Amino acid sequence: MKTSRVISVFLGRLFLSLIFLIAGFQKLFNWHETEKALIDALCEWQNFAGFSESLQDCLTVLVPWASLLLVVGIIFELLGSFMLLIAYREKLGVVLLILFLIPTTFLFHSFWFFEGPMRELQMTMFLKNMAILGGLIFVAIHGAHARGDDGSSSMSFS
Repeated sequence: MKTSRVISVFLGRLFLSLIFLIAGFQKLFNWHETEKALIDALCEWQNFAGFSESLQDCLTVLVPWASLLLVVGIIFELLGSFMLLIAYREKLGVVLLILFLIPTTFLFHSFWFFEGPMRELQMTMFLKNMAILGGLIFVAIHGAHARGDDGSSSMSFS
């Protein structure tokens, strides 16, 4: 029974971190496209934020900092996912992933601005990210350890 728990915990960490690892490396290897997508998303939000001049001003300030925001995001994404995967200070790694995921979700998957099939796609992506966020919050609170039936740690990964 211990072995199945150890394997399950490892697979859980692997699956939860894999999406961030792959996406982080894709961002690095497609830097210009990713930077353009970030700038486009900030500009789209500016267009949609006509209801709030202060929000438009904030977004205007962020556009020139897109490269730095991208660097910070990639660092949070890769470092956090790697820490979760190898269970080294996993709670810190999960916090980095949460700090990356929340603004990314709202910036890139703002389904409320769309209609029709694009709205459905963005809502699905938004809800997928919310589900991942739920898993990350669970790990932040409980850790990613294999526990025995009595609650004791049968094999700790942190």
